[in-house]
Amino acid sequence: MVISRLFDRLLPPDRSLDPRALAWVAVILAAIAMLAIESSIAVGVYGAPVALAFALSLVHVGCLPLAMLRPLFATITSALVCGVLPLLAPTAVGLPWPWTVPMMITQVLVILIVGLRAHWGVALGALLGSIAASSAAAAVGHFLLEIRRSESTVVTIVVFSCIAGGVYVAAVIVRQWNLIRSQLVREKENTAVEHSKRVAVEEKTRIARELHDIVAHSMSIINIQASSAPFRHAGIDAEVAEEFETISVSARHALTEMRGLLSVLRNDDSGHELAPQPRFSEIGDLISQAQQAGIHVRLRQHGDDVGSGLRESTGLAGYRIVQEALSNAVRHIRDPEIDVDVYGDGHTMTISVVNTRGNGPAEPVGHSSDQGQGLIGMRERAASVGGQLRSGWTPGNTYEVVATLPLDPETDDGEERS
Repeated sequence: MVISRLFDRLLPPDRSLDPRALAWVAVILAAIAMLAIESSIAVGVYGAPVALAFALSLVHVGCLPLAMLRPLFATITSALVCGVLPLLAPTAVGLPWPWTVPMMITQVLVILIVGLRAHWGVALGALLGSIAASSAAAAVGHFLLEIRRSESTVVTIVVFSCIAGGVYVAAVIVRQWNLIRSQLVREKENTAVEHSKRVAVEEKTRIARELHDIVAHSMSIINIQASSAPFRHAGIDAEVAEEFETISVSARHALTEMRGLLSVLRNDDSGHELAPQPRFSEIGDLISQAQQAGIHVRLRQHGDDVGSGLRESTGLAGYRIVQEALSNAVRHIRDPEIDVDVYGDGHTMTISVVNTRGNGPAEPVGHSSDQGQGLIGMRERAASVGGQLRSGWTPGNTYEVVATLPLDPETDDGEERS
């Protein structure tokens, strides 16, 4: 990082040096330098054959850039070279063996690169493989080539082991530190994204509430003025009075729809389907689908023209309440018998969904991941259109969900409030 910043000062302000490119340049330069040094020492000092010494040195230093791409293959190749290269000049007296200084530096660099690029187990394999290969070369030299310098050989292997071991530990620590830092960066990014989403949701809720407060106040004034106009201005025509009454009804209807919009805006749910929403008149199709699926359900409608004067938002809420009540009954009870009753009195619509205990619970109590969410959703839907919902077990050993929803905004006193 420090070297990269130093090079960045030499570049134009709009450009920066890629650390990976700098690493590749450093590895290639080190490989070229070590090839010249290692092959020259092997030939000139240890008296190894030129062709073999150059070829093995080329393979050995080639493991440096190879470790950048294929750490495991570089580990195996470098360990094999470390076992063969010392046997080219086993009779050199008074010189370090089986490790020469250039060989030792090259192999330590291989272990360093592997430790920084690969899993710590691969780097450990490079370390232990190097020690095992050099020990095998020393054993071959001692028993087959009759090289009698065991003390210096052991000292050389121990020195290499200490240096390479320290480099291995340092490389593993640096790699783990980089991994932890990258994980922290990702977690910070995720936290920032979640925070931005939460801020957006809170801002959306604030705007929705302010919109409700401002517009609801204005619409309430319009409603009051339109409703009281025939009384404040005596003698106006019946047609004009009817027009004022229409304005008042429209204002109350807009207030009701706006409250439903506010309940939607307070939730950050962007996954709503774009298909047309169902209407309450389609409740018969919902019951038919449930019956075709083998559910014992009956629908009874009490009163004439139950859906007359029903707003779209109220119809959607009623449809979803029945749908969720059926789903809850089937989800929690095995083979229940369900009765759906719809009552209308011209002012409100009452939906009653009653189910029996059937053949016992369908799943262990308390183990459902969405326990209670269905009831919460039904209550919110009822509240969004100015209605109420209650649920629970009855004395007759049945579970009942009863929703009371306003039919006509003209008759809903709750709509008068701003």
